[in-house]
Amino acid sequence: MTRRDQELLDRQLRGLCIPQRRDGTMILAIVVIFLAGIFLGNLRSQAGEMVHFNTMEAAFSAPTASNPMLTVSR
Repeated sequence: MTRRDQELLDRQLRGLCIPQRRDGTMILAIVVIFLAGIFLGNLRSQAGEMVHFNTMEAAFSAPTASNPMLTVSR
């Protein structure tokens, strides 16, 4: 590449604005969203709602007085 070619290239690229990449910001945003999801999921799971499991084992087992249904408290 000659000196004249370099000068032409410099003039052409002078007006071109290349934004800097912000990889750290994107990684931080993804981590914050992930941790917020874990936190909100934990709050929601502590609501004390009952979850019923309809499994084949529950279908074939006879209910007893102490355990009428298979339930788990969250």
